[in-house]
Parts: sequence; structure tokens; C-alpha cells
Amino acid sequence: MKTEAIEDRAHQALKFLTDTDELAADLKVDVERSLARYKAHCNAHFLTLTGTSEERKRAAEKESEPLYLDYLEAMRKYEGVANKRKTESLAVEWCRSLYAAYRQGK
Repeated sequence: MKTEAIEDRAHQALKFLTDTDELAADLKVDVERSLARYKAHCNAHFLTLTGTSEERKRAAEKESEPLYLDYLEAMRKYEGVANKRKTESLAVEWCRSLYAAYRQGK
């Protein structure tokens, strides 16, 4: 691998990291927001239902299932970006090591 290829790969990784800073933060907030929405909805329904505590809990969870699915989708989107960011961080470190080794060999 030549220095140009190393530099290009490092540039791509750094560009992705800088371009997704705010996106990752926004997706993390979406996850927290959707979880809070689910919990609030579930708790509100729990208080209005009748029956034993376990029956009310299960019924409230069942009624809140669409919000839980929204939470899972938000988590999937966030985790996808977070995992890609970790991969690109590793690529940057790999390029640094590769470039240093390449320069020492010159």
C-alpha cells in the first residue's frame, strides 16, 4: 500500500467521523426521547387499567408496543452510525500505524 492510498483511506475515515458528529448526537437523543415516550405511555396506561399489578403491567406494555418498536428502530439507527464511527476510528489508527511503519522503512 502506497502513501497516497494510506492518506486517502485516512481522509475518508476522518471525513466520515467529522460529518457524522451531529448525526450521532441527534440519533442518540432520538433514542432517549423514544424511550421516554414509551415509558411515559406505559406508565400512564398502567395507572388507568384495572386488575392485578402484573395484569396491568402486561396490558400497558401491550398497548405501548408501537412506541417500543419506535424505540427499537431509533436504537438500530443510532447503533448503525455508532458502529460505523468505531470502525472508522479504527481505520484512522490503522492508517497512522501503517503510515508510520511505511515511513520508517524508507
